[in-house]
Amino acid sequence: MADSSRVPPSSLEAEKSILGSMLLSERCVCDALEALTAEDFFQQRHRDIFRAMQDLFAAGVSVDLVTVTQKLEQMGKMQLGGVEYLSDLTQMVPSVANLEHYLDIARQKSCLRRLIDVGLSITDDCYAESMEAEEIVGRAGDAIYKIAIKSSKSSLVHIKEALEETYLKLSAAMESKDGLMGVPTGFPRLDRTLSGLQGGQLIVIAGRPGMGKTSFALNIVEHLAMLKKIPCLIFSLEMAADQLAGRLLSAESKVDSQNLRSGNVSEQEIHRIANAIQSLKTAPVYIDDSALITATEMLAKAHRLKKTEALGLIVIDYLQLMSGSSRAENRQQEIAQLTRTLKVMSKELDLPIVLLSQLSRAMEKRDKSSRRPMLSDLRESGAIEQDADVVLFLHREDYYSDESSPENIGKAEIIVAKQRNGPTGSIPVKWNGEYTKYEEIDIVHTQPEY
Repeated sequence: MADSSRVPPSSLEAEKSILGSMLLSERCVCDALEALTAEDFFQQRHRDIFRAMQDLFAAGVSVDLVTVTQKLEQMGKMQLGGVEYLSDLTQMVPSVANLEHYLDIARQKSCLRRLIDVGLSITDDCYAESMEAEEIVGRAGDAIYKIAIKSSKSSLVHIKEALEETYLKLSAAMESKDGLMGVPTGFPRLDRTLSGLQGGQLIVIAGRPGMGKTSFALNIVEHLAMLKKIPCLIFSLEMAADQLAGRLLSAESKVDSQNLRSGNVSEQEIHRIANAIQSLKTAPVYIDDSALITATEMLAKAHRLKKTEALGLIVIDYLQLMSGSSRAENRQQEIAQLTRTLKVMSKELDLPIVLLSQLSRAMEKRDKSSRRPMLSDLRESGAIEQDADVVLFLHREDYYSDESSPENIGKAEIIVAKQRNGPTGSIPVKWNGEYTKYEEIDIVHTQPEY
């Protein structure tokens, strides 16, 4: 239990210096309003003064001793001796040039107080035992994550810095053999359309059950980890780690996945399986098959792995199986919270996150000639479309055909339905169900035969 005799972390001197600086300098007003909120002040009187300054600034009124006094009187927040107190604030500022130092002290103390509040709330939840332990852990993680984001300093950068970052990426793309600014998918035409999967992007791959979303994501992982030696992290909420490994083994060895599961393999196939196992054993692929993992826990595990590995890609399979760790009024709001968290996570880690998602059943009620997926088919929330940088649909026409002609079997397409910074369109591919593998049609003939 908390010790009630202990005083929460605070620095009244720093708070007074901030408010005094704001009364003396318009520049200080802008800097402080960007860096802090009223809740970052410990003393209620200081919160009231800061809110008065906020209101004045928003109304386009200069912040000074007279205007702040009048505003506090209008708000009914002028305490006894208030005018003298405001005047004293301007007298006790050592130097407005030290504002950033004062702001940093206030931020640090505010962060500590919020952590204490979260800790007390967690303690209350634990004693109440009204929730599962996993839910409490998730809520705690979310709360601490929000504090971490709020405590970050200004994200404003001059365009010079942004241009330098863009130039570095362009130089890397020019020097690379494939000319991509992001990591390659193993699908050349898709790579040319997307310029690879880029850090900070949330890429949604959607389709109806049975379209091969997991297989497609694993094809990308196989290319990155096996050929490029780029570490990949897979969060699988549906399939166990050994099932994913089996799919990768089938694709790599070119042995029918059903035969792998049943053990019905030839001597030649056994050799191919053995060679594939040796190759896969050295591939930098990491799998977490926790069924109840939260987005916050994913972030923590990805951070930990990134410290030891040059992590290049995260795959999450799949969105509709995820649950938010904070209560939402409905499932749509919960999905919206999840996609927003994952988008923030991709930016914080500076990694592409591939998020698999189901499509609504409504598309199957349409006429067979119009069952190609659309953005409106994204299941449960328009926030998926809003937060995603790229939306890819997997579509196989023969999946819906009762009597497919032999030449149409396996024909499929990757539909680039949304790309925030590039073109959309359709890329023809071939679905090889035996090996649970997608291949671009124009390069199928270059694949080795066994």
